[in-house]
Amino acid sequence: MSFLRNTLSKFSIFAKSDYKPLVSNFLSLGLIQVANFLLSIATFPYIVRVIGVERFGVITLLQTIMLYFVVLTDYGFNLSATKDISTNRNDKTRISGIFSEVMTTKLVLLLLSFIILSCSFILVPDFREHWTLTIFSFTIVLGQALQPTWFYQGIEKMKYITYINILNRILYAVGIFILISQPQDYLFINLINGISLIIGGVISLFIVFSKFGLQYSFPSLSQIRKQLVDSWNIFFATLTVSISNNTNILILGIFANPLVIGYYSIAEKVFQIMRTLATILYQVVYPRVCILAQESFEVLAKFLRKFFRVILVAFLPLSFLVFAFADYIVYLITGEFISEAALILRIICFGPFMAALNIPASQTMLAYKLDKLYTVVLTIGAVINVTLNFILTFHFQAVGTALSIMLTEIFITGLLYYALYRKYPHYTFFINSPLMKSTKV
Repeated sequence: MSFLRNTLSKFSIFAKSDYKPLVSNFLSLGLIQVANFLLSIATFPYIVRVIGVERFGVITLLQTIMLYFVVLTDYGFNLSATKDISTNRNDKTRISGIFSEVMTTKLVLLLLSFIILSCSFILVPDFREHWTLTIFSFTIVLGQALQPTWFYQGIEKMKYITYINILNRILYAVGIFILISQPQDYLFINLINGISLIIGGVISLFIVFSKFGLQYSFPSLSQIRKQLVDSWNIFFATLTVSISNNTNILILGIFANPLVIGYYSIAEKVFQIMRTLATILYQVVYPRVCILAQESFEVLAKFLRKFFRVILVAFLPLSFLVFAFADYIVYLITGEFISEAALILRIICFGPFMAALNIPASQTMLAYKLDKLYTVVLTIGAVINVTLNFILTFHFQAVGTALSIMLTEIFITGLLYYALYRKYPHYTFFINSPLMKSTKV
């Protein structure tokens, strides 16, 4: 009984009224992911059956390319702007200014993205061949640019994003089932996705102005430039991670046949679902970290030490369960016992646990404006990931890819904490030492 009480006490930080927004936002983001998962199960098989595997590969490739434009237009604002909104949440005038600057900067980057895409029609023959699909796919970038998710994160009101994201997915699913009925309709799949995102973005902006009373004012060029400069390190880190994460299957495709890639994809799907929990925690906790960091590091450290224990209690048992039942998980997905896929899943199932472990260190860096150090760590991690992928995948194929992912996750997590300890020991929150003293931002 004492063990049970001690275990439950780890979660006591979420029972207090001050932390009720954390629980609410976690559940809101969790509901989004559940809705996305269920609707993906409904639409994915239908799309593949109607348009065929080859055309599905084409639209997936375009979606991946558009993802890089999404990273460019987001420009790290999901972290930098979230922090600015969170720390100024009681100053409506300042929030309006931040909102105006960020949205205008995103539109400038959106225009830049379209110019780059237009130039690609001249330089890349494949784009010219699929120019209609490419233009339709760009609506995804527009839709994502209109989403002020960073604003709702900053004010800790994620329920609005929950409603809007579920609406987006429902609109997408309805559009797919109504409009996609023959192979030639593959041209419209990404367009349907983009339009649903645009509708959600417009509704989000309407809520921002009507519910929260923000006023838009056109920012000066110096203000836009300041947003670009201030968010550069976070943008570069995000871009580095995006490039790193999207190279795994690409490198595997160089050394392995489609069957091996399929085995890896099954395991990676489960890995991504597990990692989503860490992503949700990251998004939910970050605004609160920024607020506590303003009070003092002692207050923040107390919160982070409790949060660290929550991660251990929540994620470690989940990873062990997936490890133990990997064969049955693969069977539930495929209807077959595939030992190769189960082995890959066992290797990478602790990756989300490691990703959750690095949340306290990475958010401490961001809260105290140690963006350059954060960027350096992630850049080193990305280089190591790509290097290990080429070496291990060449020798062990999908197992090598899985090993490279796991080793990279361990390295990044360890390096984040080590970098804090070596460079900024007064931000080390594991040890109660004289260095752990109140440090105002």
